[in-house]
Amino acid sequence: MEYAGDRWVQRLRDGVVPRPWPVLLGAVLLSVGAAVAIVAEFSGPAFFEHVAGSKARFGAVVFPAFLVVLGVAIVIGTWWSGRRDRRTLRRIRAGGSEPAFFLPVTTRNIRVTDEFPRPRPEIWTVDAVGLHGWVPQADRPVFALPWSEIRTIDLATKDVRGVRTDYALWFDTTDGGHRVLTPRTTLGRPFKAGQTGLDVLMRVLRSLRRELDRTT
Repeated sequence: MEYAGDRWVQRLRDGVVPRPWPVLLGAVLLSVGAAVAIVAEFSGPAFFEHVAGSKARFGAVVFPAFLVVLGVAIVIGTWWSGRRDRRTLRRIRAGGSEPAFFLPVTTRNIRVTDEFPRPRPEIWTVDAVGLHGWVPQADRPVFALPWSEIRTIDLATKDVRGVRTDYALWFDTTDGGHRVLTPRTTLGRPFKAGQTGLDVLMRVLRSLRRELDRTT
């Protein structure tokens, strides 16, 4: 499998949720530091006298406030994602099987259709049959995408300010349609994978498909 030596890829192959404390600690320090900056700014004797007429002074408060909210959001999102992913992993392993790869995805901004009904898969497993979508509430996959129905695996792109940007994985299917999955950086994290990570995951899935074909 391509990129098998990369630590984050190996964690996805093993279905391991990394420890959350580095992210949580960084988010807490970010929020605390920003809050201290806000308090220091407000405590200045001339703050209320100059804030209305000074954009720089106003920005000195708004930006740290944004960082406080961001830090809190990261803490909540990481805790929530870790909790749900661990629950889903227990469901997956309850049957005794061990998939070849685990692909966590974000379910935000996904339109609910007949192809992706509720509940929407949050972790996809990869095995010799294909991809299977799992949710924390079910003991079985709620969606299946067999290899036999997948023609190609590519990157989905969109136009961002005039620049074509990769944002998800694109599965071209034999029925003339497609499936789009937006991977997260790893299990237990709410963050979307960046363009480099998307390219790696595309190559990993392609090589896994070849690898699994040889073993069946």
